[in-house]
Amino acid sequence: MSRILGIVLVYGLMFLAWTGVGLFMIFAPARFGNLVNESFGLFPQVERGDWGKRLILRVLGTGLLCFASRFAVKVVDILKA
Repeated sequence: MSRILGIVLVYGLMFLAWTGVGLFMIFAPARFGNLVNESFGLFPQVERGDWGKRLILRVLGTGLLCFASRFAVKVVDILKA
């Protein structure tokens, strides 16, 4: 029983992390972009009028949420079998 609980806990944490990051990208794209810029330097600084950068981050966040939902459905299918 403890092995199954550990596996469910790991999958649950992965799902929550992907969902949290996806929602953060959708609702606060400027903060997320600036956080990634300051931490890793992977994304350019997001200014007030940068609607294109915000759009890119929101699309990536939506994709991450779609991936998390597909992941959850696949895990439920595996657990049903």
